[in-house]
Amino acid sequence: MKKSGRTGLRARNLNRIILMSAWGFTLVISSFLFLFVGRWIDVRLHTEPAFMLGLFVLAIGLCIARMYTDFTQTKDDLRDRRMRCQH
Repeated sequence: MKKSGRTGLRARNLNRIILMSAWGFTLVISSFLFLFVGRWIDVRLHTEPAFMLGLFVLAIGLCIARMYTDFTQTKDDLRDRRMRCQH
């Protein structure tokens, strides 16, 4: 039974690592998507490069903020698990 508990813990940790590494892909895709949408709006409204840069910075800021909250939540979960295992 102890062995399956360790295997489950390792699988959960691996899933969390994969989820955290997916944020790099999300950051690139969302920043390019917001960049192109901003460019499209700028061309239509003749406001170059206001929307393009604004939406690009917004996409990066939102991704970093979400990545930070996910990281801190994962860190807290792992710390709580370690504390339960020690006691």
